[in-house]
Order: sequence, then structure tokens, then C-alpha cells
Amino acid sequence: MNKPKTGPLIAGPQPATVATKFWNMASVSEDEGEITLYGDVMSQVPVDWWTGEPEPGLFITPEGFMEDLAVVKDKSHINVRLNSCGGDLYTGIAIHNALKALNGTVNIIVEGIAASAASVIMCAGDTVTVYPGSLVMIHGVSVLLWDWLNIPDMKQLIKGMDASERAVAEIYNTKTGLDVGTLRSMMTKETWMTGQEAVDKGFADICERGESNHVVNMCMSADRKILTVNGIAHDINGLRNIPGSIPVITRAPTAKAGVNNKPANKGGTSKEGGNLTMNMEELRKNHPELAAQIEQEAAAAARAEAVAEERARLQAIESIETAVGDPEMIAAAKYGENPCTAQELSFRAMQKHAQNGAAFLASFKADGAASGADRVGAAPNNGTGAPDPGEDEADIQAVINAYNKTKGGTR
Repeated sequence: MNKPKTGPLIAGPQPATVATKFWNMASVSEDEGEITLYGDVMSQVPVDWWTGEPEPGLFITPEGFMEDLAVVKDKSHINVRLNSCGGDLYTGIAIHNALKALNGTVNIIVEGIAASAASVIMCAGDTVTVYPGSLVMIHGVSVLLWDWLNIPDMKQLIKGMDASERAVAEIYNTKTGLDVGTLRSMMTKETWMTGQEAVDKGFADICERGESNHVVNMCMSADRKILTVNGIAHDINGLRNIPGSIPVITRAPTAKAGVNNKPANKGGTSKEGGNLTMNMEELRKNHPELAAQIEQEAAAAARAEAVAEERARLQAIESIETAVGDPEMIAAAKYGENPCTAQELSFRAMQKHAQNGAAFLASFKADGAASGADRVGAAPNNGTGAPDPGEDEADIQAVINAYNKTKGGTR
């Protein structure tokens, strides 16, 4: 029940500055309503840090959800179609409570996967229907930290996490009848269940079989970070104990491109390659919505990578600004017509320093030539003439005579 690191997919026409949502609430008949919940459970739709625009993806968020429940709140029977790997725990609990508060009978259908916070939503059903290929997963609470914490902070955080985990275990207990201690042990281990196993443990009530249109298509990317269930890509980064029976797509053009048109193997043997591998052209033809999703996410990943590279380039330049010492050259390297890396800026600075040194020497030589200094000869004794040897001998004799007088005569 960790908070997702990346946003999944959205659908539905909305203004560019308004977050789109991926749920659908419909009045099927006078007595029957239907809710579709696909994608990651998040506290709010994430926005692109660089542009401020909503991230593309499928999101189950509380934004507008309660108001939209008005469409089905008076129905006597409500079907909820669920396909989610979870995400934000508190959003999952809020949606669970909202569904529990409905007056009608709520039947939740796990069309693909109900993992993490989505398994909390699942337990709001008066009945829970799964298929043999469905997956249900429960695990403990985890947090992503972005701050400096001291020991009291950590203790308080652990208390909060423990309280959250107890609350989740109580929800599971209400649905399954299993004792809280057993459930918390299952959560600690990160327990994955097939549809029938979920029924056996009390998380689900009905395992529906034999209908071809209810086959669960499931495959995992080669890097084991993306799980595609019935055409919906889920971020499974950080999850452990993922069943080895899920086919792995090894020849897809991207980590998120791959389709398996058969249910996952029931055994525990890993099946590399899956049952069907498609190139991107085939994917567009057979699964246009998934292909569009893959291309959107690839474009978003490319933008994120470009932003990261640009930040790293600017930071590297800023780290050598003092050594370069030329504001105009630094500005040109950052934002000019020919921007460059820090290494290239260093080379440009060295070239300029070498050019300045050569120009200085040339100018110094020209100034010397213009002054006529090369035509002036050297003069000894600070410019005085050469001494007369006779004068030197007389000076020496005078010093000797003065000394002899002080001694009382010549010896």
C-alpha cells in the first residue's frame, strides 16, 4: 500500500488544465448501476514538474468521486468493475467507506487484479466476484520518505504506519473472518492469491468460470516493472513475490509493450516469452488502446529523461563557473545558440585563456619595440664611468695612514 512513484493512464476528454479521471458511473437500469475503476489509486492526479500539466495515465482518485456517486447512490444493485494494482492507502480506505455507505447491494468484480490499496476497495463488496485468472494481493504499509527525520520523528511515523496497518487488517477481517494476527502475517509476507485462492481465504465470494469473455489477459515486461492486465499497464515497482506463472514478454519494443491473450499459467513455473509477443505495428492493429497508452508513456518517459539531462548539464556548468570566470561565456554555454556541456565549456575557456596569453605577449613585444629600448646600451656602475687605478691606490694609502695614527705610529 505504498504511494505510486509514477502515474498510470487516464481516459476521457477533459480540458488540458483539468485532471481527467478514469472511472465511469452509469445507470444501467432503474434499479441497477455500474462503476468502473481502472488504474492506480492515488491521492490526486500527478502533474508534470516541468510543465505543470496533468500526467497522462489511468487514475483512481477522490477528486470528484463522491459527487459522481450520486448517479448510482439510489440504485438497489451496483456492480463495481475493478482492475488496479493499488497505490495510496488512505484514498483506498476513503473509496472503500464510500462504497460501503451505499444503500444498494454492491457486487465488486475483479476483472484483472486487485492489489494493495485496491484490495481494500474490493472488500467493500457485499459480494466479490473473481475469475480463475484474477489476482488479489495484500501487503503491509510502506512509505516513501523525502525529508530529514530524527528518532522521535521515526517513532511517530512507525506508530502511524502500525495504526494504518491495523485498520487495513480490520477491513480484511470484516470481509474474510480471518483473525487479525493471521492477516497481518499475510500482509508482511506480501501474499498473492489467484481467484480461487481468494475465494478459499474469504476475500472473494464467487469464482466465475467458463465464460470466454471473462478470460484475464496478463503479462509482465521483461524488466518486471510493468504488469499489463486486460490491456491496462500497472506499475509494480517495489512489489515482491509476484507469481512466477505470469508470462514475461521478452521481445516487446519497450518495457510496457506486450500482450498475452491467454490467462496466466496455473502452475508455479515461469514461462518466459508469454503466449503471444507482438511488435509495435501488430500491437497498434490488434490493441490500439494499449498501443496508444504505450506510446504516451514512452513520450512521457522521453520528456522526463530530457529534463533530467538538461538539469544535470546546467548543474555541471554551475559547478565550474568560478573557475571559468567569464559571465558571457557561461551564459552562452547555458542558453546561447550553441549551448554546450561543462566539459566543452572548460575547453572553450582554456582556448580563450591561451588566446589571451598569446595576445598579451605579442602586445608586450610590440610596446617594447615602439619604446626604442632595444637601441639603448648597457652602462656599468649605475651609469658612472670606469674607476681610475691611480685614484684607487691613493684612497687605500689614505686609509692606512689614518689607521697608523690611531696606533701611535708605523710598525
